Amino acid sequence: MRNYKDIYVLGVGGAGMSSIAKYLVQKGYKVKGYDQRKSFVTNQLEQDGVKIEFEKDNLNYSKEILYIYSSAINLDDSYLNIYKNKENVISRPQFLTELSKDHKIIGITGTHGKTSTTALLAHIFHYNNIDVSYIFGGSTLYSGIGGYFGSFEQPLILETDEAYNTFENIQIKDLLVTNIDEDHLDYFKSFKNLKQAFENVINKVENNIVLNYDDENLIKLKTTQDCFTYSSKEETTFKIIYPNKFIFNNTEYEITTKLIGSHFISNIVGAICLANLNGITIDDSLKAIETFPGVKRRIEYLGSVLGVNIYDDYGHHPTEIKATINALKEYTTGKLFVIFQPHRYSRTKNNFEEFKNVLKIPDLSIVIDIYPAGEMVIPGVSSKNFEDSNIKYLKSMRMVPSFLSNRVNKNDTILTIGAGDITLLGPEIIKYFDE
Repeated sequence: MRNYKDIYVLGVGGAGMSSIAKYLVQKGYKVKGYDQRKSFVTNQLEQDGVKIEFEKDNLNYSKEILYIYSSAINLDDSYLNIYKNKENVISRPQFLTELSKDHKIIGITGTHGKTSTTALLAHIFHYNNIDVSYIFGGSTLYSGIGGYFGSFEQPLILETDEAYNTFENIQIKDLLVTNIDEDHLDYFKSFKNLKQAFENVINKVENNIVLNYDDENLIKLKTTQDCFTYSSKEETTFKIIYPNKFIFNNTEYEITTKLIGSHFISNIVGAICLANLNGITIDDSLKAIETFPGVKRRIEYLGSVLGVNIYDDYGHHPTEIKATINALKEYTTGKLFVIFQPHRYSRTKNNFEEFKNVLKIPDLSIVIDIYPAGEMVIPGVSSKNFEDSNIKYLKSMRMVPSFLSNRVNKNDTILTIGAGDITLLGPEIIKYFDE
């Protein structure tokens, strides 16, 4: 990688690739990229110094450029075939593996919560004047896209993704694991294989391992070294006392945070533990947490119109969606209306019953058509199948604002949730209600 001055990122608008592009710009590389469409993320990247192309006809190949492509991209596609089997064309997992050879990596992984926890841990370090680098697949309200190159003497805090077994060969010094749940089974083929992938990564960590012992799958893992643990149930290094306290070394601490939900408290305690292992006192971590505004699309408050509060969230797995719904039910009054956009046909098929059970919790759930994320349609898999007494199917987002307009009242809450383009809906609802 050191032999290249120019880097081209294929699929640059994706969450995992945009942060890499920003990190590389800050590291001094000349970075360009390609994506299929303009978005909020590509607009941000252009402001950060990344030149982006959107036309397939403009794509070309040069031996002088390092190309990094998203795992979601298929180089067999006709317009990408020019990059296939070239030494200077590497995947995202290959890039992160190479990066880990030169950096001390502090990794955060887990099926749920890794983006927010990575962002929080980076914030704790920066608040305490430690200029760490970081890469995570999200945006924050204070620093934009989650890519930053800091001091080379300091660690790189990395969201260590399990999708496509991305984390398999990354050299990790310290690792925090938030949980393991059934996801990405289209790649891993079985939950057993997914758990084995986590176990393999954990057992290659060089220094410290931090595990959430509220997660039964983590408790059952066979680890080859001692781990630091946190839990609200088990006797662990850090003992959580909900709603917002924990005990460490017989001392009780209280967490003050803008984030809502017990899952965030759990992730916060994990981050505090890992920060403490890297020399940051608990009191200094707690001060940093008070100022952390969160990551965009993680129970993000969009605003209020006619007394109706509107939130947006990235959740796309039943466990994540349930945690978000329960947090909003606890912290808000009035009725809760959820608009869900399933993400990928395979995930919808594999988790259908779990999704449906979660969607029964709100007062009313609306399910719109599945966001394919590049997948082919699976016959028989449709959002229509979710319909029930309090689950309504609407074909498109455009139908939602008018449908809701005569059903919501003051103090009610609307949540848009999913990993696709449903994030565009919240502002449209506000605009419609305001007219």
